[in-house]
Amino acid sequence: MDASIIVPAFNEAKNIDTVLKEIKSVGDYDVIVVDDGSTDGTGKIAKKRARVITIKKNKGKGHACRTGAKAARFQNLVFIDGDGQLPAKYIPLFLKKLNGCDLVVGNRPKKYIPLQRRISNKFASVIIKKITKIDMGDCLCGLRAIRKKDFEKLKLKKDRYEFEGETIIKAAKNNFRIKDVSVKVRYDRYTGMPFVQSMKVAFYLLKEVVF
Repeated sequence: MDASIIVPAFNEAKNIDTVLKEIKSVGDYDVIVVDDGSTDGTGKIAKKRARVITIKKNKGKGHACRTGAKAARFQNLVFIDGDGQLPAKYIPLFLKKLNGCDLVVGNRPKKYIPLQRRISNKFASVIIKKITKIDMGDCLCGLRAIRKKDFEKLKLKKDRYEFEGETIIKAAKNNFRIKDVSVKVRYDRYTGMPFVQSMKVAFYLLKEVVF
């Protein structure tokens, strides 16, 4: 299936080549790396295996994903993190699942997630359920698939890690059919969400409940 794979990346020089090799091993896709202000040569490494969009100053994951989606050549989009925590082997499955819905989201089993991340994910899931009435086991997973026309319909605004939550909230408000798929995750490669950004995600979700 024709698809554009969007890889937001910030200072992932040690991981990006492995990520791109894994993507290439599962299909001949239009791969776009959005180098979000990296200072370690991430973009230079990525150019060997993918199209690269360079953002000179770091603007955040949400901004990078919107930038990549805009440049996508195909309607089917898959977003996957540039740190290698989420295996690219799931991409064909996500695209297959997209045939029967509007948004596919990865669901990382709790046993693979460190305690601190489990707590933040549970908080986000509870808040999003309150907003959308949808019970999702993992609403912050960076591996997801959607059609470009539907992505554009969401009119996403958040530039940083609020991106995942905002996508699900707006998808639910647009009556999108949402499916989740269980995926394994490697936290030995995870670069981590800064504490300040975690707080911003929490405040964003709480604001959505209140207003």
